[in-house]
Amino acid sequence: MKIYGFQNYQYKYNQFPLKSQTSFTSLKLKNDENNFSDTCFYRDIPTLLQTTKLLNENFPNGTTIMDFAASNGEEAISLYSLLNDKANNKYAIYSYDKSDKAVELGQKGIYTVFSEKSNDYFLIPDCYYSKQLKDKFGMLKELRRCFSEIMEPAKEPNYTINDPNYINMLHKSPHFQIKYFKIKDEYKDKIKIQKGNINNIEKLLPDRKVGAILFRNAMYIETGNYSINEFSLAEDLNINKKEIIEKIVDKVYNKLLPGGLFVIGDIEKDHIYIADNHVKDKDKYFIRNYGVAICKQPLLWNALEKDDRFEPVFYKKVDSPCALREDMKVPTIWRKKIN
Repeated sequence: MKIYGFQNYQYKYNQFPLKSQTSFTSLKLKNDENNFSDTCFYRDIPTLLQTTKLLNENFPNGTTIMDFAASNGEEAISLYSLLNDKANNKYAIYSYDKSDKAVELGQKGIYTVFSEKSNDYFLIPDCYYSKQLKDKFGMLKELRRCFSEIMEPAKEPNYTINDPNYINMLHKSPHFQIKYFKIKDEYKDKIKIQKGNINNIEKLLPDRKVGAILFRNAMYIETGNYSINEFSLAEDLNINKKEIIEKIVDKVYNKLLPGGLFVIGDIEKDHIYIADNHVKDKDKYFIRNYGVAICKQPLLWNALEKDDRFEPVFYKKVDSPCALREDMKVPTIWRKKIN
């Protein structure tokens, strides 16, 4: 029963101001064209914490985890730090990205955290902005503890990690700080960073199935999907988004162990799909203010629910730059059903 489908929401686009959710994070050099990928430690903390809880419950003896579109491995490090138990180091994470440069940076193994324009600046407890935070339940303190358990300070490397123009701009702030870290030697073999694509998942680790697959904030890349407020007439509407998504979901299903988790993103364009030319008119919803038609049904959710293979097990508020209904929630963790 689809109690969370888009047909159950009334789109009220002019009743809320546009949400400007600037998410400047640790910008990592991805290629030689000055193209940078925004990534940071502990992005979407609620989903990471719930993923950790479910993995401990479903796979108490450990399992292999695959993380795709993972840039230089900061997400994999974040998840591993939450799963880590020094007494029983039982989880291993394989981190994959399509970018040669991102993989190269991850394999070199030096990471940055900086303030102020970074979502992980709280990992610098003595910086000006961290001191302004209220850690009511001690969550940030616990995240720092988990981080310091597997990471240690490092010297500034002799190669470029961050966008130099962006860092130079931040240097103008009197409160700017930047710190360098690396994985402790005893944990290096638990996080493996390699080149890989979720479309070829069946060729990776061919001798095993896994307990979790992360593919967060990346399905929109495979489908060429834009946010509603990013849409332009230049978008290629001949792409069959439904077909692309179903092929990926089929491969994910076959790779997961029973009870395994598929963890997806919380951004709008991973959940709300602009209707392509393969979508029938009766299945479209036209958003007049943006001059764009969207699919009435969420294509990714439909593919996951097909044949009763997956069930949603965790919801969170959508991270949308558009003026969507403010109480709209999306499922970011799905579990493969045990037949």
